[in-house]
Amino acid sequence: TERETSRLAKLIMKQYRKEQIEEAFSKADKDSSGKLSIKELQSALLELIEDDDDLKNKGYVEMLMSCVDRNGDKTITCEEFIKLMNQEMDHELMLKNMVKNADTDGDGLLSAGELKTMMMKIDPEDGDDESFVNMVIRMCAHDTSKKIKPEEFLSFMIDGPKEKDPKEDAKRMFQMFDTDKDGYISKKELATYFKDMMADDDDDDDFIKMTSKMMLASADEDEDGKLNLEEFTKMMDD
Repeated sequence: TERETSRLAKLIMKQYRKEQIEEAFSKADKDSSGKLSIKELQSALLELIEDDDDLKNKGYVEMLMSCVDRNGDKTITCEEFIKLMNQEMDHELMLKNMVKNADTDGDGLLSAGELKTMMMKIDPEDGDDESFVNMVIRMCAHDTSKKIKPEEFLSFMIDGPKEKDPKEDAKRMFQMFDTDKDGYISKKELATYFKDMMADDDDDDDFIKMTSKMMLASADEDEDGKLNLEEFTKMMDD
């Protein structure tokens, strides 16, 4: 019947495609290890997919590998390669692998620079969005170092922001604003923090200064020209 003929044709095409993928894998597997490195994967992908400039980006290829690399050793088997080509990708696995490899200095934490490098691999076009990186740092940073724990980042990306104790959250944010650690937040510190969050867009300097001045004036109850923790906490509650 027509349905059976169509089903048979699909099976033949699927088998043909599988053979193409296996052939590209074997060709790229220069050392016959049965696994492809990032460079070898890039070669195999370029063999099968034409006119995709993203594949010339090693970081992007690393991201694709991370979607199927079950043991996280930065190599993939033929079976994993077939899954990749069939778009059977695990995005949670990808995040875990990318985060694991992002900690280049091995301190167990992710800095803003390491986060930005990782995001550039995941999204070459928009990955350099510093405002997103700064937002993640603000939401997830475990202390004033502006570094985040890998597990906190994964939880944020997979489950969303956690519910936190408002007082503890305000205290943590106060410490991030208070860069000179004098126990107060000045207008300059407010402006610096907002400028950092807006990715240093020079066009917004006047707006940031005006906003910082207004926020300080409205929250500075003792009129000493700066905010203490209590004033800052009230401002955040409002």
